[in-house]
Order: sequence, then structure tokens, then C-alpha cells
Amino acid sequence: MQLKINDTIIYFEEDLNEINDFKNQFNLNKYYLIVDSNVYNLYKDVLDKYFINNETIIIPSGEEYKNINTVFMIVDKLLNLDINRGDTIIGIGGGVTCDICGFVASILYRGIKHLLIPTTLLAMVDATMGGKCGVDHLNRKNIIGSFYEPKGIYITPYFLKTLPKEQYNSGLGEVIKYSFLDDRFDLYNECNLINIIKDSILIKKKYVEADFKDKGLRMCLNLGHTFGHAIELKEKILHGQAVLEGIYMIFNLEKDLGIDISNEQALFNKLLQKYNLEIKGYDYKLYIEDIYKDKKNISGELNLVFVKNFRPYLYKIRKDELYDKIIGK
Repeated sequence: MQLKINDTIIYFEEDLNEINDFKNQFNLNKYYLIVDSNVYNLYKDVLDKYFINNETIIIPSGEEYKNINTVFMIVDKLLNLDINRGDTIIGIGGGVTCDICGFVASILYRGIKHLLIPTTLLAMVDATMGGKCGVDHLNRKNIIGSFYEPKGIYITPYFLKTLPKEQYNSGLGEVIKYSFLDDRFDLYNECNLINIIKDSILIKKKYVEADFKDKGLRMCLNLGHTFGHAIELKEKILHGQAVLEGIYMIFNLEKDLGIDISNEQALFNKLLQKYNLEIKGYDYKLYIEDIYKDKKNISGELNLVFVKNFRPYLYKIRKDELYDKIIGK
């Protein structure tokens, strides 16, 4: 199956057997692989089989390496390998690798072609598509970045067989988020993984195509992320787990503001039980200072993503106003 989001062609395949057909669509001249160390160690033989006569740059695995120093390291290596503007880079890995790859592609020669092959559930349902790419800096998530879409994405559950359970559960955190962005997404009754991935992408497609530069509607995709980003960096937990914690926190904030979201909270709890996921249940009041450092803070006013009747909407509020509304609760 193929799907297109803006100018990005997305392949859905059971394995890597169609990878050559995928690559041939893009008239590749010379290409360079950017692969994280975990994926390289697990799949070196596979990469050698399907990507012949390539140059491979291996980057460290982990959120702590999602920074500008890793970007400079990759750029230095690519330039030393004589990459030119007509060449392509292919990112193979999880969300960190795909984000870094996209950012490098956006700044090198003011933009070169790149393709992405996600190897984690989280990257398949969220991180690779939509054109957002960037790195963390000064304990702020994705604060340096750009909007730059890949030409193609190749999605296959082939890589998920070696994905650790905690990483798979992290991907489910992003999937659960989609349950509150489109009331037609019946994650509770859907059991087929490929369908879950496709449906998640179709929901994101709607928001991305309506608001590519993230000025309004697309911000709704950040449900759970405002508190989640603060939790992720402070508590050193996986992104999808942080999103789940963030959804729990934003729902509690809505409740304290007098908004009835009992149905949404009930579904959230049912989904956690269905997929055997646990949250710690952080107190959102302890992270209000942190969320106003978020990149969605515009002139002191934060765009919080709320949900009502299973529809997301933006709730704009200044920090002093928020404190006034929740004091004593």
C-alpha cells in the first residue's frame, strides 16, 4: 500500500523485499545511510544486503545524543565523504535518528533529499511524517529544528520483532493519543498492527495537510506533549511514556478548570488496561513553570491542547491566569 502526505510517499510493506522499488522512485544518485548503533548492530547483514555500495554513518543511540553536536558530527562526515547537493541521505532508526536525519538534510546545502526507514513503532506512527525535525538543546525538547519533509518513508513491521517491550509501549503512547484526535479511531477494538499504524498516519495526515507550519490546527497533535516534554527530560523516561503521563496531567488540569471530561478519562483508563500500560500519575501543578518554556509559548501565552467530546481544541492562557484559576485546587 502507498499513501501520500503532501510531497512524501509512504510505503507500507510486510518486509524489506520491496525496498528497491521504493528507492527507484526517487532517482537516487549517490546515497548515504545514517543509522543508529543499536539498529546497525542488529541488522548489519540486512543493511549490507539491501543497501549495496553505500556509505554508512553510525550515530550513538539514545535521546541524550539528539543534539547539535551529533548534527555537526554527521555534517562533517558527509562533507569529508564529498556529498553533493544532488545526493540523498537515508535515515534508518527510531525517532531520534529520523529527526536528526531530517534536520541535517534541511540545513546541508540549504536542503538535500532524504528518505526515512523507521524501526520503532513510535517513529512509524509519528516521528517520521509531517516534516518536523530537530534536536534538543539546553534541556528543551526539539527547540532547534525546521520543517522539512522526506521524499519517502518505508514502513515495515519487520524491524519490530527486535524492538524491546518498553520501546514498543512507548510507541503505543503516541497511538493512544490519536484516540482523542479523531472519534472514528477505534483503537480499543482494533487488533491488527498494520491497521493501527495506517489509521494513526491517516489521522496525522489530516492535521499536517491542513496546517503544515503548525500555526493552529496541527498544534492539536501535541496532545500530552506540553507536560510530556517536561516530564521526559526531567524524569529521563521514554517519549511515548511521557506522552501518556502528559495526557493524564492535561486531563486533570481540564478537570480542575471545571471541564467535564469524564468520558475521555474513562477511555484513557480503558486503553491503559487493554495494552497493559502503567503511568505514575505526576502532579501537573509541579510542572507549570516548565511548560511555559515550551516552544508553543507565544508571547507569554501557552497553547494547551484540551479535549472535549473526543475533539481536541486549543486553550490559550498566560501563566499568571493559569495559577489564578487552579490555586487551592
